[in-house]
Amino acid sequence: MEVSTQPKPSKLKQTTMSLFLMDASCALISCLDLISSGVSGQPNMSRYEPVYSYTAMAKRDLGDILSKIEEIDSLISKNTHILNCVESMEKQQSKLCKDMGLLRVDTKALTEMVYRVFPTMVKDPIDDIWTIEDVFVEHGSNIVLTNGIAAQKLLSDISREAKAYLTAIRDGMNTLTITPTCTKDKRAVKSMTRFCGISKMTVDFYSFSVYIALLMIMVVHRDTLAVKSSSVVKGDVMILELHRDDVVKAVER
Repeated sequence: MEVSTQPKPSKLKQTTMSLFLMDASCALISCLDLISSGVSGQPNMSRYEPVYSYTAMAKRDLGDILSKIEEIDSLISKNTHILNCVESMEKQQSKLCKDMGLLRVDTKALTEMVYRVFPTMVKDPIDDIWTIEDVFVEHGSNIVLTNGIAAQKLLSDISREAKAYLTAIRDGMNTLTITPTCTKDKRAVKSMTRFCGISKMTVDFYSFSVYIALLMIMVVHRDTLAVKSSSVVKGDVMILELHRDDVVKAVER
């Protein structure tokens, strides 16, 4: 009886596919290495940075929120009409304003916290080169954000609302300068006065909400690190075993 020494077609197909995926991965990493180090020995000739990823979206939202908070703060300090509205609100609702002020997280401290959670935000998109190390850092934060969708949704909501609030103030603050001559104008001025009066409390709330979102991400990151990665090392190649639940969760998100 002759025993065939040829591998079964299914085994051969699996082996061929694994080698193909490994080659494809190596090719991608090589391309990223070329891009990050410069093509033909010319640095800064090409760049790479993820755009459509969990981390990229969170970084965009955080950048927008921080800039909007600074712009609203600037309007409060530089526009006398808005400042008067804020001071009037603080007299009318002193306890509420004081309680909301306790929630305020300093913008500088918040920015430092953002950079700790997302280190690649420190990189300048024009002057700094994107490296392979940065790719792996963002890969790790993508995994964390996959399990922290609530935090990412919170950041997205804050970014949208902060933009809408700032736009509404800019579009309506000229109303504060008019002298009302009719009931309609009086109502418009009164409404805008209240709207601008809560601007400081709004910034306090936004900063605290961002702080909560970042804390949530840090907790998820801690829990992710606590879970032992089920990996098998073969030679110089580490093959991560993907569990079905993880794949389903990623697809759902």
